[in-house]
Amino acid sequence: MARRTAPGPSQAAQKPHRTRDKVETPAGFLATHDLKERGWTVRLIEKYLGEHDSTRPNGLKMGGRRLPPVKLYREERVEAAEGDEEFLIARMKAEDAREKRQAARERRERERALLLESAAESYVPRVQSLEVRKGAVNKAREPYLPELERTLNILGRELGGLKPGEEKALREALLYRLHLALAGVYEWYPHPDLKKAGKKKAAAQLSPSAASSNEAKPSDWRDWDWDDA
Repeated sequence: MARRTAPGPSQAAQKPHRTRDKVETPAGFLATHDLKERGWTVRLIEKYLGEHDSTRPNGLKMGGRRLPPVKLYREERVEAAEGDEEFLIARMKAEDAREKRQAARERRERERALLLESAAESYVPRVQSLEVRKGAVNKAREPYLPELERTLNILGRELGGLKPGEEKALREALLYRLHLALAGVYEWYPHPDLKKAGKKKAAAQLSPSAASSNEAKPSDWRDWDWDDA
């Protein structure tokens, strides 16, 4: 009997894909995400609509598992609530609070981005011309990678820790500065700006069929069915 091999690290760490099927909301009903597009929040729904009137299947799947049913509310009940002055005041307050939270989040993100940029600029790699053959990019770069990782760890501690996305972005920024320094020492070393331009050109030449699939994309969020906050 053939032995089953254990999944490799890349297979074990692979996250389930989000996919979606188009599921129509019945006439006369509004789904939770419809309400949120009209300015409703979870608290407003609980206070002014209460228990949902029906459900429908959720078009969003996580891997092979379909997510819980989508709550539906009768459109006439929604419109009646939206005509109430108390609700209108509560919705305005909720929209104002949401805008303030969004502005505060964007401000924090800008400030964090500036900190990361400043941290990257503090890294000045000291490289020298070694006896490596022309085109040996990896061999020219390899001696400086341990120091780059040590710098990344030091900067991460100084910044109070790094999220995975921040660590990746900072490492890429440090590598860019290392590539820039190496390109200044070896005339054959690929300049990082030219390398980026080449990648963008290659991405632009991808056929439309290569980019299309049934797999959900970040731009599809408006069509996804969210019943949580």
